[in-house]
Amino acid sequence: MSSFLVKPVVHSSANLQDLFNTVDVGVNDVILTNRYIIEPHLSVDSIPIDTIFLEDYLKGEPTDVAADKILNKLGEKHYKRVIAIGGGSVIDNAKLSVYGEGLTLKELVEKGKELPKKRELIIVPTTTGTGSEVTNVAVFNFVSKKTKIGLAYDQMYADQVYLIGQLATTMPYKVFATSSIDALVHSIESYISPKATSFSKSFSLSAMTTFLRGYRKMIFEQTTGQTPKGKDLQEFLEASTQAGIAFGNAGCGPVHALAYPIGAEFHIAHGQSNYLVFSGTFRKYQELGADLSELETILASELSVHPEQVWSRLESIVDLILPNQRLRQIGMDEKMCKRFAKSVIANQQR
Repeated sequence: MSSFLVKPVVHSSANLQDLFNTVDVGVNDVILTNRYIIEPHLSVDSIPIDTIFLEDYLKGEPTDVAADKILNKLGEKHYKRVIAIGGGSVIDNAKLSVYGEGLTLKELVEKGKELPKKRELIIVPTTTGTGSEVTNVAVFNFVSKKTKIGLAYDQMYADQVYLIGQLATTMPYKVFATSSIDALVHSIESYISPKATSFSKSFSLSAMTTFLRGYRKMIFEQTTGQTPKGKDLQEFLEASTQAGIAFGNAGCGPVHALAYPIGAEFHIAHGQSNYLVFSGTFRKYQELGADLSELETILASELSVHPEQVWSRLESIVDLILPNQRLRQIGMDEKMCKRFAKSVIANQQR
């Protein structure tokens, strides 16, 4: 028996002030965000409630060490509601906050499934990629283990999501590129997942085609290197959420599993580490005789090529958005590849 779940209520909002008015923020609320996200849109001094800035505790992608510090800071008051405004790092840390005070990430890994939800969570994504706003997944780099491990508990679903395209307009191009590539991989991996259903595939397909059409438009208009604006950016933002719904139900696969230890070791963006192993993974699928014909037919139609040309054409398009690298260019060798493979098998189980 298959199932399909869309958990948070998804809204659109014009700007931050409209959001604050809509949700009626008060003294029992706290915002988790970054200064560079808020400051172009709203004076930090004018924010009406307590605000915790992620960069005071974390540089780069989420770690278990920083997560414990943030949990401790959130526990200083009995907040009833957390409003997460940011990208994947902000969102993943905010998801841990729903359990209330006095817990560490290690404890949540061990017993998060059984613990009750004590805080309401509102998520406002500001990148076009993670899709984390509509999933119950949070991924952290466990420093001592040198790999990333994901938590996935129903308590960590947001209660409400607000899509505000204006907040993404100040996103640096590199962030746009890596995050949107991450979402494109979400849509492709979830489409071929053994857990995919007709419902999840419809979200995968919508996201996939939106990203590819958006990329091709950027290439045609020679705007690669510039973050999209207006309607185009809103479409990328919505496609990211659709991809999140798809992989939240169907899951991802070896591309993401292989990318986790690479990102943890070399401190590169998750979307970039996905892209490093994406083409090689799909070439291995073909070598092993996997039936990708359904997906290849869809992509061939979208990319105006024959099915056997899909993967090379896709790579050439994405390369114009973000030039790919070889693993050796980031410092990997064969010995390290074997070590990482063992880590994936031990820690990812995909």
